[in-house]
Amino acid sequence: MSTVYGLLYLKEIKYDDIAWTMLNAGRTIKVIDTGISIHSKDQGDIDRVKELLTGDGIDVAITMDFAPAVSDACESLDIKYVSWIYDMPQQELYEKQVGNDCNYIFSFDKIQIEQIKEAGGKQVFYQPLATNVYRNSGLVINPEDEARFSCDVSFVGSLYNDDSYGDVLGKASDETQSEIEAIVNSSFGIWDGKNRINGKLSDTAISELWKIYGGNDTDSFSMDKDTYLGARLFARYISFLERSCILESLSDYDVRLHTNDTSISIPGVKVGGRLSYDEELPRMYYLSKINLNISLHSILSGVPLRVFDIMGVGGFMLTNYQPEIEELFTIGKDIEVFHDIDELHDKVSFYLANEKARLQIALNGYKLVSEKYSYDRAIESILAKIG
Repeated sequence: MSTVYGLLYLKEIKYDDIAWTMLNAGRTIKVIDTGISIHSKDQGDIDRVKELLTGDGIDVAITMDFAPAVSDACESLDIKYVSWIYDMPQQELYEKQVGNDCNYIFSFDKIQIEQIKEAGGKQVFYQPLATNVYRNSGLVINPEDEARFSCDVSFVGSLYNDDSYGDVLGKASDETQSEIEAIVNSSFGIWDGKNRINGKLSDTAISELWKIYGGNDTDSFSMDKDTYLGARLFARYISFLERSCILESLSDYDVRLHTNDTSISIPGVKVGGRLSYDEELPRMYYLSKINLNISLHSILSGVPLRVFDIMGVGGFMLTNYQPEIEELFTIGKDIEVFHDIDELHDKVSFYLANEKARLQIALNGYKLVSEKYSYDRAIESILAKIG
């Protein structure tokens, strides 16, 4: 009998590209909407997943990102659980379930792999993210798309504009505020491959911020407090500053921002709402002369999914530097990078004025990710590793 794979949807993540690829390869895959949260560890949710997996005769369960309740269900049923991580850090990777024997965890970030192992993960592998060549090849652009999406520069993503940082800062002591400001100032607008957030706070500041922020103190949670604060507080606030500043500073061009919060206002920037992943986003990426990626500083070395999504439809990609970019691509041939905001401005100006060079890089990038970083290749690599 052939192996039956189950692609599990979670409340927060419903992702079709794996199903497309496995069906095209002739594998038996069933899409199962669990109705549970990725954060859940509740016994009721574990039992629900067990019932769903048993009812569909699943041999291997698959999710994007790691779900503790799914892991416990698979452990109980003695079936393999594959999770492909595209967030960093992903908080659920620091729960005790990461040590379950059923887990096969694949991460896009080499530094994260070591962190998962330190948290108890046993079978952890490196797997860059990918693009769906089947969906990409079916992209059709019509005049309405051109009128709606064509622009000089676009960024699609969150601005992290909630005020949790301000709330915490307002309650912190003067000494802790000084430490926080030093971290923000040393990290803002610099992408040189160094971790500029973690390991900078004193023990006193960590203890104070943990109490203010209401951190998790359960025995099952193994993420250290400095890493948690860096990811949940500093990285998001710095990204808010960077993304807002960069977009406003480019406002002499036709700049578009698509984000969940349409109440955001940035002078000179056209703000639109969320775009559908399968239909609207590919058109936005293809019709933007320059697509920006501005990563969270909590992603330490890996290349985010947005980069593959953009390059996979032939969009020109200008991204902040990440160490693994040089391992996956040739900078200046397949992709362009910036290390600081001044370099970003220089490259936006250059590539808007040099269409031939811009289009050649976009074409090279499209060919490369389609050949080397397709879901076909990625899934075959993952299945080979799980045996």
